[in-house]
Amino acid sequence: MPRSTASCGCGIASAWSRPGSARHVNVLLVSNLFPPYWVGGYEQIAGWIADGLRERGHQVRVLTGRGPAFAASDAVLPELDLDLDGLPERYFSTGIGDAGVAQALVRHVFSSRNYLACRRAIARLRPDVVSFWNPAYISFSPLLAARRARVPVALHLSDTVANPFRNPHPPNLPRGLRPAARLAVDVTLWLSRPARVVVPSEFLRRKLMQGERLPKQRLTVLHWPVEPSLSRAEPPARPPEAVRRLLFVGSLIPEKGPHVLLEALRIAAHRAPGLELTFLGDGPPDYVGGLRERSQGLPVRFLGRQDRAGVTRAYATHGILVFPSVWDEPYAVVPLEAMAMGLAVIATTAGGTPEAIADGRTGLLVPPGSPEPLAEAILSLAQAPELAARLAAAGCARVRREQSFPIFMERLESLYRELSRAPADGR
Repeated sequence: MPRSTASCGCGIASAWSRPGSARHVNVLLVSNLFPPYWVGGYEQIAGWIADGLRERGHQVRVLTGRGPAFAASDAVLPELDLDLDGLPERYFSTGIGDAGVAQALVRHVFSSRNYLACRRAIARLRPDVVSFWNPAYISFSPLLAARRARVPVALHLSDTVANPFRNPHPPNLPRGLRPAARLAVDVTLWLSRPARVVVPSEFLRRKLMQGERLPKQRLTVLHWPVEPSLSRAEPPARPPEAVRRLLFVGSLIPEKGPHVLLEALRIAAHRAPGLELTFLGDGPPDYVGGLRERSQGLPVRFLGRQDRAGVTRAYATHGILVFPSVWDEPYAVVPLEAMAMGLAVIATTAGGTPEAIADGRTGLLVPPGSPEPLAEAILSLAQAPELAARLAAAGCARVRREQSFPIFMERLESLYRELSRAPADGR
């Protein structure tokens, strides 16, 4: 019987130490949030990229919201109109609301303050490329500033809609105003004409072409990478019995499907009494409270939101990562992290996840929102450690070979160099 579900024999030290191009690029990265202020994977990845570009010799300045953590930083310009202090906590408790119609228009349609802040930053720093990230609560107005300055833009999108007024949960505006607001955002994107729209999956590329009519020739797929510190680390050895320890990592919100996982565990635990489940993450108090109530009598732990070290420790002590998302994930990073750390992964077929996991070869895929198939997948691995070990090893080898952070950075670096040589209109 295999000793470990983690060994894949695919270290990447040589890839990590590969030097970048001698031609360096001056990048202005614009995002609503930036670490240590973050809510999800979007702004965390922006942070990884800023550090990764600097390691390769590029100059990177970050234009973001205001927060005391940036007071001593020369690399961060906290000049956008968004107060970040305490914002992540508010996001998971009372939410981030808009105080009336005027505030909603500023947050989601156009902000003259953020337009001018970006104009000033561009004039001061003279970047070769503007790397634009999450527009939530700052609007797309900085894109117009880059267009005005004729600086090419790489617009990174990682949501199934670009325009927030096409979201199933649109910003808080009266219904009669939403069509006009939606049109205004569309016009902003059309006028700004980013040189490249970078998306993390083929699924999202198709979605944005159909729903937002973004031009195919400007859409580039660049799958998200394995987190940098995990790319550096070798996956730990773990005994076969670890396969009975299940792990969930992510926001505890209905879209991520933790309630489906609880029901699947309830079904599976009758046939495999030794199963255990750990939730890492936080969410709205009412929803999390409901999850705790539904978990009564089950072997479940809620450990809350963890820092990177805490998540890494959890990967090392569990055998199966369950990713039960019920919404169309554009391309989630949690399954990649778990695969790189040698866990067997069970995920759903929603969104772009199947681009990361080959069902039956590097992991298992189940329909979203269905506890019974999820329970069967859990049992198929928990009762067959050799199968879990085989899938874990194959998944580990694949993501480290194809999606390690250094490999991702080489692709991104090449894209930014290409854009820095192109005029702002992309012609």
